[in-house]
Amino acid sequence: MLYEFKCEKCGKVIEQIVKMGTIKIKCPACGTPAKKIISVPNFIVHGFNAKNLYSKTPSSKKKTPTPTE
Repeated sequence: MLYEFKCEKCGKVIEQIVKMGTIKIKCPACGTPAKKIISVPNFIVHGFNAKNLYSKTPSSKKKTPTPTE
């Protein structure tokens, strides 16, 4: 999995793919230990309306057909 680590010495933040149980890695910049940090998740949830119920359409409002001339 992809995790972020912050170096204890130089403060550099590193992204690296590691096993789930990995707590520390070696900083590639200075060689000292870098601890795993909590990062902001980056995902978007689609398909939930205001009542937090699943909807198959992006909008829970029904679209009315427009009259054609």
